Amino acid sequence: MKRTHIYILYCVSLALVFTHADRVCARAPESAKIAFTSERNVNVKQKGNSDIYIMNPDGTEQVNLTRHPALDSQPAWSPTGEKILFSSNRDGISDLFLMNADGTNAQPVFRKLTGRQHGSWAPDGRRIAYYRFEGQIDKAGIYTAAIDGTGEERIANGWHPAWSPDGSEIVFISLEDLGIYTINLQTGVEDIVLPMEQAFPFDPVWSPDGTQIAFTRVDLFHIVLEGLLKVAGGKLPNAAEAIYTVNRDGSQLERVVHDDIKTSDPAWSPRGNQLVYEQSVGKEIHLFRITLGSDNPHQLTDEGYNRDPDWFDPLALPVVPQPKLFTTIWGKIKIRD
Repeated sequence: MKRTHIYILYCVSLALVFTHADRVCARAPESAKIAFTSERNVNVKQKGNSDIYIMNPDGTEQVNLTRHPALDSQPAWSPTGEKILFSSNRDGISDLFLMNADGTNAQPVFRKLTGRQHGSWAPDGRRIAYYRFEGQIDKAGIYTAAIDGTGEERIANGWHPAWSPDGSEIVFISLEDLGIYTINLQTGVEDIVLPMEQAFPFDPVWSPDGTQIAFTRVDLFHIVLEGLLKVAGGKLPNAAEAIYTVNRDGSQLERVVHDDIKTSDPAWSPRGNQLVYEQSVGKEIHLFRITLGSDNPHQLTDEGYNRDPDWFDPLALPVVPQPKLFTTIWGKIKIRD
């Protein structure tokens, strides 16, 4: 019996040591960083390869974190910056993976891979939201689960989910009518923010204070008219695909970048005064940063195809979420500080 107790104590001690070691390794960046997907230096053997990179908000010090021949994409910083959630097909089917902020210890979130995409963190870092296709593209479902892959629950019919800063709701694109919707996580009630109305919305993301939503808007009528004018040798003054912001109640719809260039996939700065986004530049796609209300974007990347930006700044998180706090409480503390 004594040997059994010693063995159990030994196992518990090892578990605590390795848990502590993982926490030591999983350190947040000491300065602001933008995580993004990049496809560069692609040779014939690695065709279709993409990796997760990080860089400073001014585009300097770009570092490849994953260095894997698979398609790694859609990085999302954990609320405290110690982890990065991302999608990868490295195990045969694209699903969600988790790694340390320096790219080490990449592991699948779920034991069974089923094609999950577009991960978004709850503000307390305990749960994630994502979508998965269920046989057909029009059968995509929004799910939530614990960060260890347990407790998976389907909550809505749609895609591109993003968890609100206060933790109370998730914004997503509804597959019922392709509008921007929110779902209250306590009541399950869905609320429309912006209907489709001849323009497809994609990639909705909350402002840090939860008052606005930025998203990509693809104008179908514009695409048709642009095609007709192209045949006639003409051109429309604005691109059909552009970034917009809208208030949480659906009011004050505004275009962010007014140049005749396709822009998409916005991400907010932690302070809420800037957006980073992707833009077509010749045959490549690059990331740009713009201050809201200005007409002076700054190019951040200059090589290959770059997309899926997500911005983290340790100075925007002066407090650490406490285990006893509910998601909604931590969200309110984060906004207040």
